Amino acid sequence: MARILIVDDSAVARKSLREIVTSLAHTVVGEAENGAQAFVEYARLKPDIVTMDLTMQGLSGAETTSKLIATFPEARIIVISAMEERKVVLDALERGARHFIIKPISQEKVAAVLTNVLQQAFDQQKHRELVRKMKGMRDSTAAVRTEDVYMAPHQIIRDGNLTIVKINANLTLTSCQSLAIEMEEYLTGEPKVLVDFGVTAGLDKQVLAEVDKLIRKIEAGSGMLKAVSRNSAFVDAVNTTGEAAGLAAIIRYLPN
Repeated sequence: MARILIVDDSAVARKSLREIVTSLAHTVVGEAENGAQAFVEYARLKPDIVTMDLTMQGLSGAETTSKLIATFPEARIIVISAMEERKVVLDALERGARHFIIKPISQEKVAAVLTNVLQQAFDQQKHRELVRKMKGMRDSTAAVRTEDVYMAPHQIIRDGNLTIVKINANLTLTSCQSLAIEMEEYLTGEPKVLVDFGVTAGLDKQVLAEVDKLIRKIEAGSGMLKAVSRNSAFVDAVNTTGEAAGLAAIIRYLPN
């Protein structure tokens, strides 16, 4: 189990997260209420993971992340943010944070993200290159190849009333569960959801089954749901496997 340092300027938020973390059998080895204290506590405790709230007074969570990574590049930082701060989340990821949790925080979200980070094969430089690519900030001196970098298993993008869910080939059962939990925040009212599999060539059968469950859950609402893929072989496989009938009914091939 992991040794965790909680960084948040709210005592109530720290208490809530501490209760969740300990309920998952992890250990809270320390707490910090600002960026300066977080740096001191990290140097003293060397925790396995740091949870970092982004909206702290004074030194922000993103700035604290930069300071920690500059001195302790091995630091595994999970940033915590509200939905409307997605640009800030990308900034924190570019600074070196490993993952993020979108508020409201739940035991399921924390469990999924902690597991992901603890098991994550990570290359700091490649991670940053990918985030810059996501932000449309490619380095013109070096081409960034998707297959060479750490690709987030999924990404949720809000475009007006439309929620775009991008799914990549490295989606696992754990990250699929995380996706299902995150999607709950977008399924109120009459949601409009587009599931984009990009050029993904295939998914593990169990993962595909979990994706199909999510598709059926979204369809059970009163919104609009579509799925697209830029890989015709993937579309054919979904249509012939018989194990993802919900997805097969709505997926369409979208040429590049």
